[in-house]
Amino acid sequence: MLAREGEAYRDGLVALAHRLGVAGSVRFDGRYRDARSLAELVRAADVVLLPYDSRDQVTSGVLIEAVAAHKPIVATRFPHAVELLGGGTGLLVPHEDPAAIAAALRAIVTDDALQHSLTDAVAARAPELLWPAVARRYRRLAAELVARTATGPSRSAAARLTGQTTGATVDDPAMATR
Repeated sequence: MLAREGEAYRDGLVALAHRLGVAGSVRFDGRYRDARSLAELVRAADVVLLPYDSRDQVTSGVLIEAVAAHKPIVATRFPHAVELLGGGTGLLVPHEDPAAIAAALRAIVTDDALQHSLTDAVAARAPELLWPAVARRYRRLAAELVARTATGPSRSAAARLTGQTTGATVDDPAMATR
């Protein structure tokens, strides 16, 4: 955004906040955040809002940080959000619908039961997104694919992936370091 529009976009948002009378409640932070400071910012939030304009946003580091921090999340319906939040882990709202965004945020901050429900759901989902769990799923998938197509010399590759040559199993932590 900065490369395309410079400071005009942020300046427009600051002006809009003043016109709406909410400037005292909004802070615009133009700093680039490294992974650590982004995680700290997300952990400090009560709710994480991801109002992406793009309907094609395939991934979001902020979304992953919010899930890892067990935060209630409101997001527009971009593919990554639909995948992670579609099962009740967060609230999905239509693109370009400020009223729906406001209603979702208001619901979370005023309804303790909803806030706790979303926090519990995201906390239950978070462990399956951590790298060791993802790596185990990829290892299993690779072993299944190799085993399906294994003929001749490829059998040794399937055996290595499934641990047959060492007696180890796919879930063996030692296999994850190889």
